[in-house]
Amino acid sequence: MLGLSKALALLVGVNFLPQAAAFSTSIATKNHGATGAKLAMAGDDDVVVDVATREMRIMAPLAAVIASLSPVAGIVSPASAALPAANAFESNLSRHFPGSLTNSAVALRVVAALRERGYTRTNTLFGSSLCSDEINDTAESLVGDLQNKLGVEGVFNLGGLGGLPFVGISGMGAFTSHAPVDGKIFIVFGPHVGISSDGTVGKIERVGKNSVSTSCGAGIGAYKAIMATTTPKEAQDAIGTKDFQEEYIIQQLSTRLDALKGQDPNNDSITYVTNKMYDLVWEMLRSEVNAFTTKPDFWKGVSEVTLLGGIVVNRGHGSTPGVPGGEDFFQPLMLKSLNKDGEVDIYGEVFSDFPALARPYRATKYV
Repeated sequence: MLGLSKALALLVGVNFLPQAAAFSTSIATKNHGATGAKLAMAGDDDVVVDVATREMRIMAPLAAVIASLSPVAGIVSPASAALPAANAFESNLSRHFPGSLTNSAVALRVVAALRERGYTRTNTLFGSSLCSDEINDTAESLVGDLQNKLGVEGVFNLGGLGGLPFVGISGMGAFTSHAPVDGKIFIVFGPHVGISSDGTVGKIERVGKNSVSTSCGAGIGAYKAIMATTTPKEAQDAIGTKDFQEEYIIQQLSTRLDALKGQDPNNDSITYVTNKMYDLVWEMLRSEVNAFTTKPDFWKGVSEVTLLGGIVVNRGHGSTPGVPGGEDFFQPLMLKSLNKDGEVDIYGEVFSDFPALARPYRATKYV
């Protein structure tokens, strides 16, 4: 009986533990050299462990205990009714966007690295090039978490539909001119995509709606328009002349989706489109930032620019009965710092558990 009582206690305890990202690890801060920080791997005495890592260390051994007990004792978790939906989301999250972490885990890692590089509340200008969709601007959003942990007063919104920095050269010029004297600039960028509770990529349960809706509507809408027409011009004309941002997305995607011709939309194709949307955001942002950082006098007023790129993965926020809520996730694909001497790739220091994930993008030089 004593053994069974302990097992029941463990099982109840698991039900109160939030579901953590399956790919998180720990990081430790070290002194920086000329080529950037070197963070120790898990196991060092001075490791700083994020919440997701801590939860996984608890969940892994307990999961094994529960698995061994269930067929013997017939124990059923009171929360078992919610597990299929949660597992469908998490299964497709790990399959289609491997290495994704909760917003809070990403913010904790990134801000710790920025602090080591001298970013403070008063010397940092924060910009966001994420989609203007309201689901990216919630109490638990990545931008809000980064802002809170950095302690900065405001965020300059660079992104339009799909996360593309449609503010252009004029907007980027205004943004960079707001940098504190000898200060630093931090920009987070990328597209977003939903995964519904039943695991459908490109769908999301929104607050107050009775059915799922599209996320990202701009990227998936462009994809469907391209698939429904035979030429890029037909796809662009189908939208109309007043929809400039969507027209641009259609025009740019129309030459990148040949691999999807003849396919009906599915989880794999929406994932493919989302990754192509990341390429569009990065290409436009790189062009705009580069227009200023390559000017000889830019680095007289700014000491460093750090870019965090990736894909925001939205989930339902729990307002629909039977739909588990929780934080959104972020799949980090790039983290690099720029200064007058060049660029420093700090991705491996902050996300050392899956550095190969972003290799195609990390191999692309900034200038």
